[in-house]
Amino acid sequence: MAVENPSQILYEEALNSVLEALEKHGIHATSADLIVKSGEKHGDVSVLLFKLLKSRKTSLPELSEALRGLRGGGLFRDVIVTGAYVNFDVNVKKYGEIVLRSIAERKERYGWLQAPESKSIIVEHTSANPIHPLHVGHLRNSILGDSLARLFAARGHSVKRHFYIDDVGLQVAYAAYGYRLTRDLATGKPDHFVGDVYTMINLLLELEKLKKKVAEGREVAEANARISAIAAKLKEYMEKRPEVFERLVREVKGRADEVEEDIRRLNRAYEHREKWAVDIIREMVEKSLSGFRETFGPLEIEFDSWDWESEITVWSGATERILRQLVDTGFVEREDGALVFRADKVAEDPEARAAAGIPESFQVTPMTLVRSDGTTLYTTRDIAYSIWKLSRAEIVVNVIAIQQTLAQAQLRLALYLLGYRDIGRRLIHYSYELVKLPGRKMSGRRGEYVAADDIIGEAIKRARVEIERRGIGRPEDAVKIGIGALKYFFLNVSPQKPITFRWDRVLDFEQNSGPFVQYAYVRARGILRKALEVGAEPAILAEHLGDEEKRLILLLGEFPSRVALAADQMRPDIITAFLNSLAMEFNRYYDRYPVIKAPSEEKRRVRLALVDAVATTLKNGLLLLGIEPPERM
Repeated sequence: MAVENPSQILYEEALNSVLEALEKHGIHATSADLIVKSGEKHGDVSVLLFKLLKSRKTSLPELSEALRGLRGGGLFRDVIVTGAYVNFDVNVKKYGEIVLRSIAERKERYGWLQAPESKSIIVEHTSANPIHPLHVGHLRNSILGDSLARLFAARGHSVKRHFYIDDVGLQVAYAAYGYRLTRDLATGKPDHFVGDVYTMINLLLELEKLKKKVAEGREVAEANARISAIAAKLKEYMEKRPEVFERLVREVKGRADEVEEDIRRLNRAYEHREKWAVDIIREMVEKSLSGFRETFGPLEIEFDSWDWESEITVWSGATERILRQLVDTGFVEREDGALVFRADKVAEDPEARAAAGIPESFQVTPMTLVRSDGTTLYTTRDIAYSIWKLSRAEIVVNVIAIQQTLAQAQLRLALYLLGYRDIGRRLIHYSYELVKLPGRKMSGRRGEYVAADDIIGEAIKRARVEIERRGIGRPEDAVKIGIGALKYFFLNVSPQKPITFRWDRVLDFEQNSGPFVQYAYVRARGILRKALEVGAEPAILAEHLGDEEKRLILLLGEFPSRVALAADQMRPDIITAFLNSLAMEFNRYYDRYPVIKAPSEEKRRVRLALVDAVATTLKNGLLLLGIEPPERM
């Protein structure tokens, strides 16, 4: 039976040999007293004694004396004690057989390691407002969420991917108001049309208000400066969609206050499920969603559930029930006609703060639940949605930008009051920093964003140019390479760090990028194809492995542990770092040691087995990131 996690066997043997040696000398220790690492100091595996020295009345000379008799054996050739390090030299022949057989037998399942306890997990990601196209920031969200779901599945969890359709609220009403007036003029990708209409109606209304300020002599200089900026932006839309622009101008001109009241009326009517409002908003949202699905196509991102905010939180009465329950807690006050949740007061209780997973230093402020006009806010409805998700999974992971940290904290405090005492463990805000574009600031309302479709199209175009220039692939491989480059770029940085989007890093074929790892995979597959042409086949003849293969064997054996760590810590960047290391080591190995022209038939066959193992591991790792490797490049 194939070993699921070779490195665990290696580490356990090193650990047990140290514990046994200490026990023989009367030094009682447990695995908790020791740290096992790879590649420390002079060995392939090192056991560190620092914790033991701190926790026990034991000196370093005593430990060194106790470990002096340690010798090689089993998976190790030699053991050297250096200070507080016990360094083990791996027997590449014995360990190599375990690693290569594990990969050969487990194939596409190599790296999948069952967690001690399987959980049902909902990963909610992207959930973009259906009022403009997905933009470059949504790309980071989508790619992170999709990779998290894949990693959780590799740990044996039951995973569902959810998209929350935010079809309630003033922003949607603004877009729907303009869409109702212009839908017969719709052309192009539907989410782009909706986005253009949403921006135009917002800018035209803002322009009317600024003109009124100037006419009344209020803040004239600032207003005129903003008028000039809006006029320049509107000129772009006038040229892009002249008929749509003219129709909206006629609607808004001289009657901004009336239009905004109509928009608020539309919003209220939709919350009350009035048919006329439902018809127009649902039609517009469905159009946007069809555009989103088209964007997700080349990314190969799919969802198990599309959750309508209106159905789950408003029309069901769930939000009203939750509001009544929160009022009963005594932490809701009425201020100027609005209902306000005193999340700050709840956060004063250390137990509540701890249960909600909120650091002591984080400042929590009050949260408005209901506006003075009776309409609810997004976070209010999100309380009801969270309860709906928590009834369907043990763990809910919300992939949401770091700017929503306060709202997510308020949300968890409200749920704590409603009886979810373990909410900090069950509802996880998986935050990520924004994507920066040099010289650009994004605002959907003002039409300042870079559409995901444009980024995807440009990535594929640049990949096609690059592979043709280098002569390393076929035009049809450009989609896999371009999309792979984007995904790797967004996953290669810790989510807590902002990203500056730069094409030279996205499509860097030389190091630490999607194309770099994909090329290593293609190179490995190419070696195997050439071997078949000359009648050479892989074979696990482990006795013919040498020290030149050791580094690759050690890396390959680490893969399942890295996958487990990446899933448990929700860190896809752990996988990108591993794949980059494996690709670099494989390139060094192949450039230095011949495979097909190895010095003997046995050496050739075992090196082919090693190359096959590298190819399998690279592919499995890429797929965990949602990256499809090309067969040729």
